[in-house]
Amino acid sequence: MNITDEIKEQILINDDDKKPDKRAFLCALVKCLGSLGIEGGKAYLTLESKHKLPVITAISLIKELCGAEVEYGNAEGKTHYVRAEGAEAAKIMNVVGEGRFFTELGATDNIKSRAEAAAYARGAFLASGSAYIPSEEVTEKSAGYHVEFLFFGEDAATEFKKLLERCAINVHLVKKGNYYGVYAKSAEAVSDVLAFLGADESVIRITAVSITREMNGVANRKKNCDFANMEKTVDSAMRQIEAIERLEATGEYDKLDEKLKETCRVRKEHSDASLSDLAEMLGISKSGLNHRLERIVRLGKKR
Repeated sequence: MNITDEIKEQILINDDDKKPDKRAFLCALVKCLGSLGIEGGKAYLTLESKHKLPVITAISLIKELCGAEVEYGNAEGKTHYVRAEGAEAAKIMNVVGEGRFFTELGATDNIKSRAEAAAYARGAFLASGSAYIPSEEVTEKSAGYHVEFLFFGEDAATEFKKLLERCAINVHLVKKGNYYGVYAKSAEAVSDVLAFLGADESVIRITAVSITREMNGVANRKKNCDFANMEKTVDSAMRQIEAIERLEATGEYDKLDEKLKETCRVRKEHSDASLSDLAEMLGISKSGLNHRLERIVRLGKKR
């Protein structure tokens, strides 16, 4: 099961939800999946989805809240739908917002509480939502967190964005072909959205992934830093040994004092040793060793 399906399982309406919350949930399903039309002189309401879960959830809520009789079908085995005609369609529209429902501010203007707003968002995600949470192993910046709600009309998307923002949920709006997406991308913003939906298990998963990725990032940065330091150590050692060999070739080595000669000998014998290790071998401080080596390099350059 992918993360989107996991979230949808977590946010389904249940018996403990209050009636206003169930109504808000159904409003979102109708807003995202519904269309009104006239056929044979009768008005009808149809909800369609490629997925069965939002449609059968809508049927359950319609029967409970509206007492309407509906027709369920699976067109060509691909599109699931529920249809209500005439008086039955009117029963549903009376509950979810009457004729204003398909106009701007027609879906959420009757939502009065944060719980109802969260229920509406749950219904919207069940109908048209998607999410992505990277695995703990993924480190590429492009493979980030994402949660999105798709709406067919700009008015519906804008209305939903405003609803979330009234609840202090930070989201953005983008046009995607014939659709409009309301989305969040950062780990914190996605976590806030999922917490608002009540997808607690997914919030815990995001937290765990974020912590692991941060730890991996720290480890990688340390590894890169260690590698860079190693390269610097090797480069410095090569310059020091080259200087020592030039002093030996020109006879200037014999003119060095005993401390510098000892430093030259230890450096050549331990070409891959760090300054700390060399200083310990010579029984001097690291700064003292660094001063000697700089002097040797300077003398070697003069020859």
